[in-house]
Amino acid sequence: MGLDVTEELGVMGDRVMGLGERLDAIRREASASGVTVVVDLHGRPVDLEFTREALTLRPDELAGVVRRLADEAAAAAVADGMAVVSEVVPPEWIDQALYPVA
Repeated sequence: MGLDVTEELGVMGDRVMGLGERLDAIRREASASGVTVVVDLHGRPVDLEFTREALTLRPDELAGVVRRLADEAAAAAVADGMAVVSEVVPPEWIDQALYPVA
């Protein structure tokens, strides 16, 4: 026998509690060529590290590596965020938000 509406709302409420904190805690990292970039869910850099290897790159190469790694980490962070949200939001709502009908 399934849950009644009240029980279902209670289960959903339990999942929603802490959702913001879980999303805020998302961090993803990408590394290459002596560069490590860590971003949050919004793709904002929260940490950036360089080894001696990175310091041998020309400035334009280093900038390109940082941008590429930030993009890579941001994509992974968004995927993590979607996974967290999908635990609470029905899949059809996510589909409607991502692919609105004109």
